[in-house]
Amino acid sequence: MKKSKIIFAILFIFIFSASCIFFIKTFFPGETYIFMSRFSNFSAKSTLVPKENIESEKTDLKSLLENGAVFNDSLLLINEENPVSENYEPVLAEYKGIYINDCALKAYKELSSAVKNKFKNSIYIMSAFRTPEEQASIIESGNEYAASVNSSEHLTGLALDVYVKYHAGMGFLDSAEGQFVNSFCHEYGFIIRYPDYGEKITGISYEPWHLRYVGLPHSEIIMNNKLTLEEYINQFVPGTYYFYGDYIITKQSDLNSIPAGISEIVISPDNTGYYIITGKY
Repeated sequence: MKKSKIIFAILFIFIFSASCIFFIKTFFPGETYIFMSRFSNFSAKSTLVPKENIESEKTDLKSLLENGAVFNDSLLLINEENPVSENYEPVLAEYKGIYINDCALKAYKELSSAVKNKFKNSIYIMSAFRTPEEQASIIESGNEYAASVNSSEHLTGLALDVYVKYHAGMGFLDSAEGQFVNSFCHEYGFIIRYPDYGEKITGISYEPWHLRYVGLPHSEIIMNNKLTLEEYINQFVPGTYYFYGDYIITKQSDLNSIPAGISEIVISPDNTGYYIITGKY
């Protein structure tokens, strides 16, 4: 008798849970993505593992580039304390009449295609790269979300303000597409730069439409561990090597040496005086 009650209880819980998920999917399709994503992320959180005694080899930037390393701006930290340099010039690529940072182009096309294939609808870029003059004009127009001129990520072309038809700004979350982007953009190398849990650190309130390219595996680590970009960049101890799956990541003050035996190397300045080197180990 007791065994029958246990089986009945298990079946009841299973049917109730399935019914709840069906109800959410049916009447709140967008919210399903955030619910399921947060549940899976909670169980799959991964952290960086520091390692000592990693063998390194002497090198220089020229040699690295000649051997296939990529140098880009993907991990620049841009904020009030770390503004864009006055002589900074991003490497830009044109996409449907809009300019974005070249290193983000392929990833955005993949994210855009994923949304199109899943929802038969498109996401659009409202704003990407801006000149200092354009940023100043936006500030003068009274835009409450605009960062000060030299602290805007839009000067790098790494930040993309996206929307879907009839759903822009905070309304982006009212769409299934917006929910999907907010829950899964990290799989394509993007993060929500100003998340709902990060205002005390970033100084900027939640902006679900503001994507920032950082590249893999950084986007996964940041989003799965609910970090801001500030927390992520600042957690690295210079000269220490960190493992994340098959990746090795290190923050260095120069490029005179790298871990021996790594491939698919990506080098980015972090705008705090260091370089972050990422590779497969």
